[in-house]
Amino acid sequence: MNHLLDTFHLAQLPPEAEAFRAEVKAFLADMQPKAPPSKRARSWMGFDADFSRKLAGRGWVGITLPAQYGGAGLDPFRRFVLVEELLSAGAPVAAHWIADRQSGPLILRYGTEAQKAAYLPKICRGEAFFCIGMSEPNSGSDLASVRTRATPASDGWVLNGQKIWTTNAQHCQYMIALVRT
Repeated sequence: MNHLLDTFHLAQLPPEAEAFRAEVKAFLADMQPKAPPSKRARSWMGFDADFSRKLAGRGWVGITLPAQYGGAGLDPFRRFVLVEELLSAGAPVAAHWIADRQSGPLILRYGTEAQKAAYLPKICRGEAFFCIGMSEPNSGSDLASVRTRATPASDGWVLNGQKIWTTNAQHCQYMIALVRT
């Protein structure tokens, strides 16, 4: 085996992650009947804010975010197990998916302390849902050609432009958007 790839070899999950699997499976068995394979294959598109709030009530939305922001502060292995079991069961994860897996970690890494305090606890409580605004008319997937602009204002930024094909935008309170400054 290539020495570089040895770094990524994991023979098994840590015991605490495998023990967590039973807890997740029991929760899912109580929450929903086993979905047929055709539905499970599309489960990541199922938007159910109530289901996401129930996960959040168990500390499973923001599972790897620090406790100081409302997260569970758990390791990535338990997050892996949680995602694996949610998708395997066909659970509706779209409501919290972007906030939990993309927006929250971005805010944690690049946000100001005020932004972290404002958004991360809401994400962890299942109260803040995010979408991603990238594609635009006449741009498609050519992200280098986006035209939406953000200009500084006294109380933040003024955005001027359009976004299209923004999955679940109609259900979300927030958008992480690709813009020009």
